[in-house]
Amino acid sequence: MRSAPYLLSVARIIVGLLFLQHGAEKLWGFAGGRIDHNFGTLRGFAGPLEVVGGTLIALGLFTRMTAFVLCGEMAVAYFRSWAPRGFFPIQNGGEEAALFCYIYLWLVTAGAGPGSLDRLIEKNGSREAPTMKQRIVSWEGYGRSVLRIIVAFTFSLHGFRLAFDLLPALAGRRGAVPMPLDLLPRAVGYGEIVGGVLLLLGLFTRPAALLSSVAAIAAYVYAAAPRSVWPIRNGGNETLLYVVVFTYIAITGAGLWSLDWIAAMRRTGRTKDLTQIQNDQDGRLRTARR
Repeated sequence: MRSAPYLLSVARIIVGLLFLQHGAEKLWGFAGGRIDHNFGTLRGFAGPLEVVGGTLIALGLFTRMTAFVLCGEMAVAYFRSWAPRGFFPIQNGGEEAALFCYIYLWLVTAGAGPGSLDRLIEKNGSREAPTMKQRIVSWEGYGRSVLRIIVAFTFSLHGFRLAFDLLPALAGRRGAVPMPLDLLPRAVGYGEIVGGVLLLLGLFTRPAALLSSVAAIAAYVYAAAPRSVWPIRNGGNETLLYVVVFTYIAITGAGLWSLDWIAAMRRTGRTKDLTQIQNDQDGRLRTARR
C-alpha cells in the first residue's frame, strides 16, 4: 500500500517519543519520575542514552545506527534486570524492554521512512545506495516477521492472564499499576489468545492485527488514559507499543516467515527467491526513499 512508508514514519516517531520519556524521567524527573544522575550505574547511564536515542529516533536521524544501539541497550536491560525474576515478560516486569528491543531491531532493517531527517539528507546527497544498505533493506520482511512473532507471543500471554488468571505478576511488578490489557472484560482474553496465536503463525494476519490493535486501543482509553496524560505514568507504554506494531502489520502484512506468505506464494505460483519476492512487493517502500 502507498501509505505504508508514511505509516512507518508515524510508528517511528511514536516509538521515539515513548522511549524519550524514560530518559527525561531519569535526567529531569519528567512526569514526577525519579531523577538519577549517577551515570556510573546502568540506570543512570541509560538516562542520557535514552534522551539522545529517543530524540534521534523521533527525528529520523541516523535511524539504523541509533536503533541498533538502543536494541542492544534494551537487550542488556532485559537480561540483567528483568529476566532473572521470571521467564515471562508480563510477569517479570520486562515486557516494555522486550518490545522496545525488537521494535528497534526491526527499525534497523526498515529505516526511517519518508518523514525523517535521514530522507532529507539522502535527497540532498548521493542517490546511489551502498551495497550494505541495500542488503539491510532487503531484510525488512524478516525483521517484521521476528517482530510479529515476539509481539504476538507477549500479547497472547495477556489473554491467558485475563481469561484463566494465569501468569500472576512477580516481584518487581506487583507494586506497579495493573496493565491496561489486564483490565478488560474476561471475554476479551479469549480474543487476545486467538489473535496472538494467529499473529504468531502469520495466518489471517491483517484482520488479526487490526482486531488486536482495536483491543489495545480500548485498553488504553479505558484503563490507562484516566490515570494520567503521560503514558510513562499511566502504565500504558506497552499498550501503545502494541497499537503501533499491530497497526503497521495490519497495513503491511505478516512478513516473510508466515503462513500467509506461503499461501500467497502457492496462489501466485511464483518460484523466485523469497527475498526477491519481498523486495518486489515492497518496491514502493524503496521508491519512496528516493
